[in-house]
Amino acid sequence: MSDSAYRFPSGFPGRIAVPGLLLIAACVGIAAIGDLRSGLFDPNAILPDALSGWLTLPDALLLFWVPFTAAFIVYAVAVALQVRSDTPPDRRLLWLILAVAIFCRAILQFSPATLSDDIYRYLWDARMQFQGVNPYVYAPDAEEIAHLRDDFHEGINNKDVPTVYPPLMQTAVAVAAYLWYSPASMKLLFSLCDVGVILLIILMLRRRGLPEARVLIYAWNPLVLVEIAGSGHNDSLPVALMLAALLAIDSQRPNRAVAWLSLSMLAKWFTVMLVPAFYRRIRRIRPFWLLPVLLIAFYLPYLDAGPDLFSGLLVYGDKWRFNDSVFSILFFLTDSLNVSKVIVAVLFAGLVAYCAVRITDPFRSAFILLGGYLVLTPTVQPWYLVWVIPFLCLYPNPAWILLSGLAALSYHVVIGFVLTETWQEETWVRLVQYVPFYALLIVHSLRNGTWRNVFRPAS
Repeated sequence: MSDSAYRFPSGFPGRIAVPGLLLIAACVGIAAIGDLRSGLFDPNAILPDALSGWLTLPDALLLFWVPFTAAFIVYAVAVALQVRSDTPPDRRLLWLILAVAIFCRAILQFSPATLSDDIYRYLWDARMQFQGVNPYVYAPDAEEIAHLRDDFHEGINNKDVPTVYPPLMQTAVAVAAYLWYSPASMKLLFSLCDVGVILLIILMLRRRGLPEARVLIYAWNPLVLVEIAGSGHNDSLPVALMLAALLAIDSQRPNRAVAWLSLSMLAKWFTVMLVPAFYRRIRRIRPFWLLPVLLIAFYLPYLDAGPDLFSGLLVYGDKWRFNDSVFSILFFLTDSLNVSKVIVAVLFAGLVAYCAVRITDPFRSAFILLGGYLVLTPTVQPWYLVWVIPFLCLYPNPAWILLSGLAALSYHVVIGFVLTETWQEETWVRLVQYVPFYALLIVHSLRNGTWRNVFRPAS
């Protein structure tokens, strides 16, 4: 048989097909590892006999990094091929990208959510609502509700803190848990929202006259795949609502834009930072009456929490700190968490004001604000990057793409936490993540000629 028999049909996007197949294989590898935390105690739980003899206990978790690194390398090659070519619209290429994205998400539905245990908090919040208990009043370990604990209670993190999630998120997880009370229902719910994000990105690219195939930058991103389909994190819901709001405001539909933005805030509070930028575009106060109306309507069923309504969120803002970059430098210089928080708050307020006054493009404004938040915040969980990755389809900044791969290193802290119940970060983990990121960010900025172009697309 001739060599030509093995070639892709004429015009078929074969250069992307090969990385796509390799990405699917890497996802199969991630799912096949199984429960990483069990492997820390017993390598035989996840390792073949031939390997368990020479891998030490902590090394078992590191197995996750092998297929993840392979997935990210394949992804980076696919992104480079796609962004450099930016070929005219090709429906076969777009369908190939979407098919690989769906396959990868379907495969990771079978991967236990062991890198993070947030999914058990979602289930607990839903269960409390079924029992008529306000999740903003009682923490999971409260004695008043001890009789309601079930098999999933043990997996909840920060059991002494009431929920931090806003009412729309509470409604979403309650509906999913009502239909199927299992961690799998949470993964399925937020994976479906993630598919919605992909479709909204395609609309976003189409509106900007950019190749729809650039959706690959989000749809194939390994961190997105692992955090949403693998760990079941809920960020895909507010991100989808945020993109809907941005598309509405870009289409001069202010009422719809404010409504979608309000719903995004009611799913997770991140998007409150976009309110001034939306006002910059709308220039009228009337549409913003929807914001308090929707907030009151959704919070109304939980108002019996009284002053405890935001207690969990306040604890998060006061106590949480993890995997930060600029904040850790400020803390080193000031030796004060409070002073460092004031400084980053002032810096971020200045960035919000700059976007509200100077930036007219709502998508670029959102990218700058979300990127600035991740740079300045004291807490950078790896799944927080899911918020900024959709904008890389418009602004394919190589530094942010690199950070989306390096962020998985922050899971190194899980090893010590599982084995010794000690949450201890290693300095080298931050250095390996942020030194290449900031170096590439600076180089990218210099190539574009000015610091104001840090968030603009590569030339």
